[in-house]
Amino acid sequence: MTSGVLGIILCPMVDDNLVYSLTNDDEPKRIVVVTNGNEGSVSSKLSKAAIPFETASWEDILSGSVEFDKSEYNLILHMIDLGLHARPEKLKEVVERLTGEMQPLVDAIGFYLGTCGNYDWNIPAWSDGMGYKPSAMFCDHNGCLCHDCVGINIGGGPRYNELQKEYMGHLYMFPAMATNYDEFMEADAANAEATEACLTDDMREVLGIEPGRDGYMRWLLSLGGYEYILRIDTGLGDKEEFDRDLQIVADRVRLKVKVAEGGWATLQPTDDLYAKCKSFLN
Repeated sequence: MTSGVLGIILCPMVDDNLVYSLTNDDEPKRIVVVTNGNEGSVSSKLSKAAIPFETASWEDILSGSVEFDKSEYNLILHMIDLGLHARPEKLKEVVERLTGEMQPLVDAIGFYLGTCGNYDWNIPAWSDGMGYKPSAMFCDHNGCLCHDCVGINIGGGPRYNELQKEYMGHLYMFPAMATNYDEFMEADAANAEATEACLTDDMREVLGIEPGRDGYMRWLLSLGGYEYILRIDTGLGDKEEFDRDLQIVADRVRLKVKVAEGGWATLQPTDDLYAKCKSFLN
């Protein structure tokens, strides 16, 4: 029987992966979701999956107001802001700070996120170097890091290279990407708006850029010769919601939907990460 406290630092882009693992683990567990303004996605998915959880502020957890029985299996889920993917240096700063703050509370940490531009950032290796509690993140079957959310869902970098060869010039989309599309794009909204502000009406006409963020995105995709969104079904999340949100995005960016052949998506990194996290506990 598992006992101890597992800390999870979690990005909304991969909360489907964690909820899948929790759903398929019938061992009794206590889940505490940190209330910090980013927890809405995972809270709604846990509720939909009928997985019991409670909520608490990070301040109350850090202060010891929320107590954990270490003879039982406990998880602390700390969601991070999805927008951090657009600011790699800030993402690194936030995750490393949270990792340090978790040390007195947990027996191990699972990093449910990608490195998102910090390609030399092996978080468990950094954590080990700091003398911190054992930790793990998404890796392919050879133990190499999965650096972003597409890689996490297809099995890592080498598979990503093969996918790009097979489906060149496609916008890759898996369930969480479709559902979180606006939040994902919002992270870079300031830069996009600043660029758009520099465009005169004459420049827009010559370049063929329609007003608004979607218009700018359509123009960028057209420059790259994109014609399709590639639907990658991970088997996670709500299929009906995925198809609906995917079509909404496709209509907005004016791309046709193409369904990836079977076999591209894999849950190997997800299954391995959860199993490794639990192995660190008693």
